[in-house]
Amino acid sequence: MKISFMTFVAPEWSLEEHLTAAIRYGYDAIEPRCEADHAHGVELDTTKKERAAIKQQFGDCGVELTTIATSRRYALDSDHEMQETIDLTKQYCDLCADLGATNIRVFGGVTPEGMDFVDAKMIVADALRECGEHAAGCGVYLCLETHDAYSLSSDAVETVRVADHPNVAINWDIMHPYRNGETIETAFHNVKDYVRHCHIHDGTRPEEGGAAGWELALMGEGDIPHDEAIRLLATINYEGSLSGEWIKALEADVVLPHDAQVLREYIAAATS
Repeated sequence: MKISFMTFVAPEWSLEEHLTAAIRYGYDAIEPRCEADHAHGVELDTTKKERAAIKQQFGDCGVELTTIATSRRYALDSDHEMQETIDLTKQYCDLCADLGATNIRVFGGVTPEGMDFVDAKMIVADALRECGEHAAGCGVYLCLETHDAYSLSSDAVETVRVADHPNVAINWDIMHPYRNGETIETAFHNVKDYVRHCHIHDGTRPEEGGAAGWELALMGEGDIPHDEAIRLLATINYEGSLSGEWIKALEADVVLPHDAQVLREYIAAATS
């Protein structure tokens, strides 16, 4: 089990600064967030020469690039938008292959107004299947995140099952199913056969309860039992990353060392 962080922890940092932080705080991997104006330089317009240099830079540092996070979503009611997002997804698969990454994070998306959720899931599954075929040729996996309309693991996994492609998998964002009412055990049971990547970020429950209004917190200081999730992941010998996603909420030089230490403790307890 690896620990990682997404570049949203400090969007203004260069790739070198992210790599330096990963080494300083003992992270195994970094997850570049594309399509978000980050300064790391990992984007579709990165040239072949630059891609080779970035891959070498990771290798020289001993830090992995396992997953690229995108904004791609597929619950769309426009044929033009759908073709555009499919084409871009395939280009991101090519980018992953050039950099040596094996996963690409994607979204189902918010269900368009007037579209039935059942129909939306079929549309998303069809798009994932087509993109999964291209991903297979690149040695890459599409990881649908438990997020937005697919926050419940049951909905995300149903969509992946309908897609029915070996290169379509799950990115288990541990917070979203939990804050929407699924227990950690239920979410894990649903995703365990499909999970290749995890997003982690502790959070505090709002006083009034419910799915909205959660605030990010340092690992172990919120209400989400990540230790339980990690214990369950250990039962399937999960070898993917636990990737910290903190979007402009916590200071990088505070959250990175703190969460690394707590995650290492959780992993050690789960695997002892």
